[in-house]
Amino acid sequence: MAGGQRFSLRISRSLKKEVARLAQADGVSINTWIHAAIARRVGGEVTAEAFFKRLRETSLPSAMLTLLKQSQED
Repeated sequence: MAGGQRFSLRISRSLKKEVARLAQADGVSINTWIHAAIARRVGGEVTAEAFFKRLRETSLPSAMLTLLKQSQED
């Protein structure tokens, strides 16, 4: 990971064991697996944040339904 920063992360042994198992199953390092898991979560949060912002800005119920239907198709 070019330009990455190092930080310490304390997790339980059981969680580390599970992460190691999942990373091995995916054929990647634990670091790569954790990076991808964090990126998925952050991406989901950003997507949800944008979705709810658009929903708040829409005052018509029919427009809200259209927005919800579009989100299901994405």
